[in-house]
Amino acid sequence: MQQEVQMHHYRCRAMNTEIETILRSSSEQMSQELAKIVDRWFYQVEHRFSRFLPDSELSYLNNHSGRLTLVSELMAEVLTLAESFRLQTGGIFTPFVYDALHAAGYSESFEKLDKKTTTTTKEFSFHKTAMMLHPQMKAVQLQAGSHLDLGGIAKGWSAERLAERLRRKHGIKRGLINAGGDVQLWGGSSVNEPWYIGIANPWNQDEELTIVSRREGAVATSSVWGRRWKNGQHEERHHLIDPRTMKPGNSDVIQCSVTGDSVIACEIWAKVVCIVGLECGIALLRKHCPRMEALIVSGTGDLHLVSYSHHQKERWELDQIDFFHDIAI
Repeated sequence: MQQEVQMHHYRCRAMNTEIETILRSSSEQMSQELAKIVDRWFYQVEHRFSRFLPDSELSYLNNHSGRLTLVSELMAEVLTLAESFRLQTGGIFTPFVYDALHAAGYSESFEKLDKKTTTTTKEFSFHKTAMMLHPQMKAVQLQAGSHLDLGGIAKGWSAERLAERLRRKHGIKRGLINAGGDVQLWGGSSVNEPWYIGIANPWNQDEELTIVSRREGAVATSSVWGRRWKNGQHEERHHLIDPRTMKPGNSDVIQCSVTGDSVIACEIWAKVVCIVGLECGIALLRKHCPRMEALIVSGTGDLHLVSYSHHQKERWELDQIDFFHDIAI
């Protein structure tokens, strides 16, 4: 007798965010095994890449800046990706924002931070930071005094890497992994239906601004409203650091959602658009991301859709948009 195939939901918390997975499995036993795989994977990722855990591999690397340090294969992979995107974005994405986040007051995990007003008043002066990667020997040397924050890229990478593993090693033909808003999906929600991903309204997280539909690919959203706090002068701060000033960004974009093939790339480019602003962000998407689309919310509340004309209604469920920008132009 053929077993009934069902979609199973799992939830856990890791990397200071909520993790949700929806996976197609044929039995309760298989479902339980998949849940263990998911839990174990995100536990390992957190204990490797968290800047808040003193015994993580990242903390060890930061504590040894200036020295040649051996790293794990997974750390070497993420560092190589980070350097590639740093070069691709002209430095707007950089993993070297650890000290700037501390200077802005983001010195502990957010569930602790948002319960109090921070008192940090430290000034941070911009200076170039770099790392020397030695892929063959799996070693890295950070510039002395430099420290890494891999939170964003590690989150997207972990979702994409797990999706690949579940598809190839475990034969999961249909699934969705949502790591705090970084979503990798495949196979559709059913044979004839795509996945439908809601994009939150930045002014009201309980409301959906729109819905994106895809059978395969990724969606990621970055927002200055996502993680905010006050410093010692009662000034509003957020977690998106502009590397040109090494302070929280101050552009005319408050939220950007990007959809494409890779959740790693979607997360990074959504963040870049929020940092550089509307005009520059759209230009960068057109230049570097011809296969991606984006929905951008400006500080005045206008909705800007960057897409292909034939995808405008097919991909995005929008009652109206204020400005349409053809990605192909």
